[in-house]
Amino acid sequence: MWWTYADPSWARIAALVPVVVSCAEAGDEVANKILLDSVQELALSVKAVVKRLGLCGEEGKNSFPLVMVGGVLEANKSWDIGKEVIKYISKEFPGAVSIRPKVEPAVGAALLAWNTYMNER
Repeated sequence: MWWTYADPSWARIAALVPVVVSCAEAGDEVANKILLDSVQELALSVKAVVKRLGLCGEEGKNSFPLVMVGGVLEANKSWDIGKEVIKYISKEFPGAVSIRPKVEPAVGAALLAWNTYMNER
């Protein structure tokens, strides 16, 4: 427990994901529970943002992109955390469309800015 509180940065905690996934794949029940709880917590956070921004429309049925980025959301052998998160979100928001970008987020942001700039000219 001291290890966690000594440096609670997201990167340090996220670095444990491959270890937890490996344990879950080996049948460890505690590791599976950690992953399931993490998926549910992440999905709850995403749902809150979707509602707050009104991405889903008034009835929750509108289509909207959900960009899935980050090493934690990448698929492993038997655990695809990103897929599990989408599954939870889609129950409440069937219009969520999962997008896995082909470029890094910073490159995507630069391309979006460039396209916006060019369209305004």
